[in-house]
Amino acid sequence: MLLIAHASWPTRLHKYISYPLTGIGACTQRAFSQQIFCLQQDKQHHHLSLEESPRSMYDRGHQPDPDELRRLLTKGIRAYFYFIDVHGQVFLQDTNPKNFTSCYKDPKFLDFFLRRIKPNSSPFFSEYAWQSPCGKEINFVESADTPLVFHGFQDGNLLWAGTQRTPFLPEKLCVSASTGRIYHPLPPSLQIAIPSSSTDMNANKRSEWHRGCTLGLIKSSLVLSEFAADLDEDSVVWQGTRHLLKKV
Repeated sequence: MLLIAHASWPTRLHKYISYPLTGIGACTQRAFSQQIFCLQQDKQHHHLSLEESPRSMYDRGHQPDPDELRRLLTKGIRAYFYFIDVHGQVFLQDTNPKNFTSCYKDPKFLDFFLRRIKPNSSPFFSEYAWQSPCGKEINFVESADTPLVFHGFQDGNLLWAGTQRTPFLPEKLCVSASTGRIYHPLPPSLQIAIPSSSTDMNANKRSEWHRGCTLGLIKSSLVLSEFAADLDEDSVVWQGTRHLLKKV
């Protein structure tokens, strides 16, 4: 029995958070419970750190290969390296510490940068799953989850990047069986065909491309503020209608 329910949680969540973790759904229930636990802790701490984002490669000691940098320069291309955390915050890789005060905030930059995100199918810096090209520059991007993150909700639309929005489709929501995170489809104009080279990639890279090319993570604080009262591990109630969550 998982007993991490908090007294202030919505009544609907108690029966799921304390649900016996048995059978096929045990992993999903456990991941969902952990995610809600993180969300509730965030609420109590006034959104200072809603979900701790995985550390970037740079923060784990990884540096770009100087030989690859030189090869790009011989082609007249400059390379820059970015990290996107689970809250959708964008950082230069060498930014330290990475928090709200040090992330990019200019709406025009965020719109331009994030609308151009695509899989990094180039022969350079394959450890970076994504890139955002800009003229003679290639911005190589690491993301803690999907590169596009929905961070707000307004007038029936999910908000992303600086000023971008997409209609909210509750019947299309997805949940990760391993992390309990909630996802929503990207706008059709941003859904990207998976590069044919993905068949040669390792399973983790291929899975990251498939998810990031079609789905955007919903920021944990947004899940808490908009959905938590009517959310369980396999469905959500929105405006009186229950919608099943697709497992991804």
